[in-house]
Amino acid sequence: MASFTQQNVHKHMSVYSSDNDKLGHVGDVYEDSFKVHKGFIFTQDRYIPYSAIEQIEGDTIHLQLTSDEAQAKEWTKRPDYEDHLGDPTQLMYDRGHGVRDPFDEVNPDQS
Repeated sequence: MASFTQQNVHKHMSVYSSDNDKLGHVGDVYEDSFKVHKGFIFTQDRYIPYSAIEQIEGDTIHLQLTSDEAQAKEWTKRPDYEDHLGDPTQLMYDRGHGVRDPFDEVNPDQS
């Protein structure tokens, strides 16, 4: 399985789900994720971690997630890795970004 980083992604690339729905286009690129601008599928901008990418072909990104799965993720705010440890509210946003949640007593290792 390929490992993708910010060097593989650039602004204006098209982003598709695994069920071939166009989710939008890349608006910004960060060290840990890239922003997909809101559109028909997403009602808010989403910050997608590079680990969700299945493949990149030219200017097209294909995710490992279906459009329903991508919508269900709590990826509307970019994770704040530097300041989130003492802020349980921020951890709510970090869920699904692969950040361990020490405040989740039911399943603390779920991401």
